[in-house]
Amino acid sequence: MRLLAALPGRSGRSSWSSAEKVRDLMGRAHPSAPVPHELYQVNHVVTDTVTTADGEFTTHSLVPATDDPRDTPLDICIYVHGGGYVHGLSTAHWNFISDIAGAGMKVIVPDYGLAPEYEATAAARLLDTVLDRAVAEADASGLGVRLAADSAGAGLALGWMLDRTDRSNRTSRIDRVVLSSPWLDATCSSPGTDELAAEDPWLHPDGLRIAGEAWGRLVGVDSVLVSPLKASDAALASLPPVHIWSGTRDVLHADATLLARRSGCGMTVVDGALHNFPLLRTPEGRTTRGEIISRLAE
Repeated sequence: MRLLAALPGRSGRSSWSSAEKVRDLMGRAHPSAPVPHELYQVNHVVTDTVTTADGEFTTHSLVPATDDPRDTPLDICIYVHGGGYVHGLSTAHWNFISDIAGAGMKVIVPDYGLAPEYEATAAARLLDTVLDRAVAEADASGLGVRLAADSAGAGLALGWMLDRTDRSNRTSRIDRVVLSSPWLDATCSSPGTDELAAEDPWLHPDGLRIAGEAWGRLVGVDSVLVSPLKASDAALASLPPVHIWSGTRDVLHADATLLARRSGCGMTVVDGALHNFPLLRTPEGRTTRGEIISRLAE
C-alpha cells in the first residue's frame, strides 16, 4: 500500500479532525450526490420513494444494462452508505455501487435521513421497509439477499441487524454481509483507538463522537443500534457470514479488529491503508473492490 502509506500524518485540516469542526460540519446540509450521468450508460437506474413514520425517503436500484430484460431476476444487494451520518452518498459511493451491479446483481440503495435532523431509529425503520420489499422480490425468484456497507453505514447496517434479531426474523434472510472500514462504536472506545488516531490523517475520535452522539440522541450511544460492538458475543456470533476490509492507518481499524476477534468473522487487513480505501481510485482500492464484489457475487 505504498501510495496510501506515503500520505503525511495528521494535517489538522480534515473536517473530522476535531469536535469543533464536526459541529460546524453538522450545521450545514450535505445531501447525496445524484447518480452520475455516465452510470446510466451501464445501468438501468430506478428511483423510488419510500414512506415511513418519519417521512418520505428516496431509494435507488441499479441493475446492469445488458441484453437481458431489465426485469430479469437477480440476486439483491442492499448497500448502506457511509458518511459519518452527516454526509449523503458521494460519487465514489456511486462508482462502487455501479461496480457491484456490474457483477450481475441488483443493488438497492436507501438514501436515509442524516443527522442532526434524523437519527438512528428513523434510518432503521427505512431499512425495515427496504428489506421487506427486497425479501419479497428475492423469495419470488428463489434468489439471495446480501448486505454491503461502508464506514458509518456499516455501523448502521450491523446495528440494525442486531437490534432486529429479537423482534422479527426479517434480517435472517440476509445470507452474507461485507463491510468496508466499519464504524461500530459511536463512543470510539475500542482498544487501540487512541494509538491509531495518531496515524490517521482524516479521522479523529473527538470528531466522530460528536456525530455519534447526534445519531444516537434518542436511544443513546451505548445502544446496539448505534454501537453494534455493545452487543453480546453470542449476538455477534449469530450474525450471517461477515467479512471486513480494514486498513492500519484508519482509526476505525480498532473497531474492525474487535469485531473480528469477538465474532470470529473474516477480516482482510491492508497495511498502511486509510479509511474506506476500497472506494478510492487507486490500484490497491481497485484490487480490494474486486475482492469485495467477488465475495458478494459468490
